[in-house]
Order: sequence, then C-alpha cells, then structure tokens
Amino acid sequence: MLRYDFFKAAALIALSLSVPATATDPGSDGVILIYRGKTAVGLASACPVRYEGREIAELGRGKFVKWPVAPGRYVLTNKTSSVEVNVAAGETRYVRCNMKMGVLTYRADLQISDRTSFNDLGDMEEKTITLP
Repeated sequence: MLRYDFFKAAALIALSLSVPATATDPGSDGVILIYRGKTAVGLASACPVRYEGREIAELGRGKFVKWPVAPGRYVLTNKTSSVEVNVAAGETRYVRCNMKMGVLTYRADLQISDRTSFNDLGDMEEKTITLP
C-alpha cells in the first residue's frame, strides 16, 4: 500500500511540473499577446498582423494587443513573415514583431517570444484589437 501511494504521489508531482508556466485556468480561453518593442528601427513603419487575411492589429513602436482565443493553432501573417502559435486553454502565448531592414524599406518580422522578454520592455501601451 505504501509503495502504491508513493508512485501515485510521484505521478501527480510529475504531472503538475509538466503544466506550462503561463497556464492559468484550464478550460478557459487562451490569449495571444502580440507586441512591438520601443526600438527606433523602422520608427515610421507599422507592424501589421493578420489572421486568415483579416487584420488583428497594426502595431506602432511600444504597443501591444491581447487577443483572446479558443485553444488551438493560429498562423499569424503579414506581407513578409508568418508565425505559428499553438495556444492551450488558460495559456498566454507571446509574439514579437521586430522591424528589419529590407531592400528599400523596413519589413515586419513575427517571432515567438516569452513573458520575460515582454516584461523586460517596461511600460508599453495597450491597443484595442481589430479582430473580434
């Protein structure tokens, strides 16, 4: 009996450690937080972000949006890049838009990021999301 309880406890601990650090409430929707840092690179250029051809947001320097989504797979795009985001229930996933120099102008590059990178940016301005 003692041996069974030990293995049961070990299994429960292993399961609790495998839950993503950003998971908050299983069974709820997730969030995709999309942001653009405050760097001066591409200052005059916006970072458009689309899902299934519809615009979610157009981010300027130092801006972010929170997009509540059902758990699942989402492919975010713009004219020059795309990124696949898999969201679990209650999870927040982070997507960063970096401006990079293209041939004649700046281009927006979408990348998976994390909470620490977002928090390190300090005070950011939240924008209203375009897509319901």
